[in-house]
Parts: sequence; C-alpha cells; structure tokens
Amino acid sequence: MSKGLFKDFNPVSETQWKQKIQMDLKGADYNETLLTATREGIDIKPFYHRENAPKVHIPNRSTQTNDWYISQRVYAGNAVAANKKAHDILNRGGEGVIFTIPNKDIDPAALLKGLPKVGIQIHPQFFDLDYIKSIHEIEPKAYVHIDIIHQLFSDGNWFHNKDQDHKNLDSFINDFQGYFSNITVNTSIYKEAGATITQELAYFTAHLNEYLNHLNDSGTLSAFAKAETKHSSLQEPATDVSSSDSRERLQNEKARITKRINIDTTIGSNYFFEIAKYRAYRILTKTLGEIYDLDLGCYITATPSLRNKSLMDYNVNMLRTTTECMSAILGGADTLCNIPYDTFFSKENEFGDRIARNQLRILKDEAYLNKVGNAADGSYYIDSITQQLVEKALEIFKDIENAGGFVQSLFDGTIQRKIKESAQQEQEDFNSGKRVLIGANKHVNADLPLQKEYEILPFVKVNPRKTLVQPIVARRITEDLEKSEIAKL
Repeated sequence: MSKGLFKDFNPVSETQWKQKIQMDLKGADYNETLLTATREGIDIKPFYHRENAPKVHIPNRSTQTNDWYISQRVYAGNAVAANKKAHDILNRGGEGVIFTIPNKDIDPAALLKGLPKVGIQIHPQFFDLDYIKSIHEIEPKAYVHIDIIHQLFSDGNWFHNKDQDHKNLDSFINDFQGYFSNITVNTSIYKEAGATITQELAYFTAHLNEYLNHLNDSGTLSAFAKAETKHSSLQEPATDVSSSDSRERLQNEKARITKRINIDTTIGSNYFFEIAKYRAYRILTKTLGEIYDLDLGCYITATPSLRNKSLMDYNVNMLRTTTECMSAILGGADTLCNIPYDTFFSKENEFGDRIARNQLRILKDEAYLNKVGNAADGSYYIDSITQQLVEKALEIFKDIENAGGFVQSLFDGTIQRKIKESAQQEQEDFNSGKRVLIGANKHVNADLPLQKEYEILPFVKVNPRKTLVQPIVARRITEDLEKSEIAKL
C-alpha cells in the first residue's frame, strides 16, 4: 500500500460529519433520531470523532500484555470433596480456584491439601480471626476476601455487630499484611439486583471510601499503606531471568508496588459499556486513593451476572456468558470466573462446569485475548463512555457522602430504594419489549419448553426475618415471565 494514499483525502472535521448527517436526515431531528438514551444517563452518539475524544489514562495495567486467569468457584461444604474438585479443575484447564467456605467446621488443612501455592482465593461466609489464622499458617499466599459491608447489605446484618466487625477488620489488616489481607469490595449484588453501571461504580467508590475512612480514623490505614503488595497476577510469572529483557521485566514488576484493593464484580450484557466499566473501576480506585495519599491499585475478579439469564432457551445463556467474559477481559479484569449455563436451575454437574471453563480456554487459547494489553485504548467511543461513567459515578458518590456516607445511606434505605427504582424500570422495559432478551421475550424456542419442576429452585426466595437494614436481593429479570408460563403447564 502506498504511504501517500491518504494525501489524496482531506481530513473531515466533526462539524463536517454532523452537517452531512443533518442533510441526509432531510429535516428529521438529529437528537431524537440518532441519539440513543441509556439507563446510565449517557446518550450514545451516532459517531465519535477525535476532536472531542477525551484522553483517558487507565492506571496499573501493562501496555504489553493483558494476561488474565481462569478460575472456578467451589462451594466447600465438604473439605475433602472440595479439595478433590479443586485438583480436578486445576488439572483440566483451570488456573485458580475460589473457595466459598460456609462455616468454621470446614478443615482448612483438608481443603487446601496438595494445592499449588498460587491462585487460591477464599471467601468465608463468616468472620473468625482464629480460623483465618489457621488458613494463613497453611497457605500464606492465599487471598482471603472479607467484606463486612457486603455482609451488611446482602444479609441485612453484620457478621457480629458493627463495633466487633470493624475491630476484627483492623486486626485482619494489621496481623496478616501483604497479599493475604487486602481490602475487598464485593459489588456483585448491585448488578444482580438491577443497579445501573453508574450506580454500581458510585456505590463501589462509596463502599471503598467507608473502609479507607474507618482505617484512617482507627490508625490502621498506616499499616495497610506499609504493606508492600505487588500489583501483579495471582500467579508469579514464570520468568527466565537469564536474559536481559526478562531481568528488566522482572525489575519493572517489582518496582510497581501498590496497595491492592480486591474487587469482586459481576458482568452485565451491555458489551461496550461493560468494557468501559472495568476501566472506570481502575480510575476510581486510583482517584480515591489519592485523597488518602495512597497509591491504590485493584485486582478485579469478574463473573457473568445471572440478571439476564433465563430458563427459556437456556442454551442462549452460553452465548451471553461468552460475550460478557469478553467485555470484562477487554476492560482489564484480572481473573475470570465463568458460570455454567444451568447454574441457577440444575445441581452442580460435570458438563456445565466443563463447558463454562472451556469457554474461557477458547477465549485465551484460540482467540488470544490475553496477548494484547489495553485493547480498548484509542477507541473514541469507549474512552468517551469511560470518562462519562467516572464523572457520573463521582456525582452520585458525592451525594452519598453528603448524606452521611454509604453505611448511613444503607440504614436510611436510600441505596436500596435507588436500586429498586432502577430494577423496576428495567423490568418494565423487559415486559414491554423495549429490553429484549432473545429466547425469553423474543424468538422463543418452542423446542425447549419450560418444566414444572427443576433440580433447584430457580426463583428468588425471601425468608422474612429481623434485620438491621433491608437486604439488597438479587433477582433475574425473566422470573415473572417464567412463573406465568410454568403456571400454564
């Protein structure tokens, strides 16, 4: 191709493009015809031009590679069985395991027996420092995720009580420094309950600020700041230090010392907005850290949301989880944890687990989505969305802080009400057909009829009980439609 090819074409300004579009519209209103409104309060324009494209810097990501890790969640209700499953996962394409431990009767020695020293994340559903100490003695390189605020708004109550939980959190940060005990912010239920992306990002920022503010007041923030945590993968890179290039890469890796925030997220279906969302997470983390004079980075674990998954034509769930994982990868997530297509209506099974894991192996081994870092850089559209998401999230964050902070807003019911309003609007859009889910409210597959009963209850079940705050409850958008169709059987 001739290097002088584009010399024959004059550059076209944004104004010229818009004038040409106006002519082609033949009198139709530009804003009403070509601007697409979104639930995030961001209008999508018909084109984006470099003249008004923002310069967005995404912190703490390599420009050379975008390696990410394939993980799988394991419910550790039985330590021996969970350990066996973890070994099977790691032998068949998995690169990490995320254990959910329901109670302190689970023996950590049996659970972690023979597992590699990297790639293990642990989510206790309780907060017991002695139990955490026993894990640390066995595997100090595990990543223990404790989020007392997530416990509050998902369950309605603290693990123990406010004072005891915060005291335990201080001890957790002080006693187990480094990889083992970073701050964890679990935002997964926001998306599952129907929050918009801007709400999710704003609540994350306010959620994290509650922790930083508390640790600052208690004097624990200094201990957190002194803990040196490399902002790297869960797995130490297999680096050949014999070459000068490899030595330089290793030195650069060691030099990038930052204080890491673990973020557990769920991925929505708005492909480009989700790419922008994961980039915005990093910007917001960095921005908030600067307020506390901290160099904050984040490690993001992403899992497809159940919000848009359906019993109707359930095979489409595989397509949805694939594109959702792609958007999280391109947005810069560090660990991907896919869900089986039947995870909410069938018991755990070999086929569903294997397909979910292999979806990620294809994205890595055949699509090579781990080879290029910051793939979205230079996209005027995604850069514009990223900037607007950050700005709108910060506006909501400031409102929350002016109202007394995130926890106070939970007790006031403000957060729950805002999410409920967003969820109701999305539900109305789905019921009217404005929000389309293929296989559910459009192009229904008659060859895959619903069943009267499923192995596990696929619908949200609420058990009324006394709570300190109203819990935020995850709910799939197709539940009412499915119930009405099942009632006809």
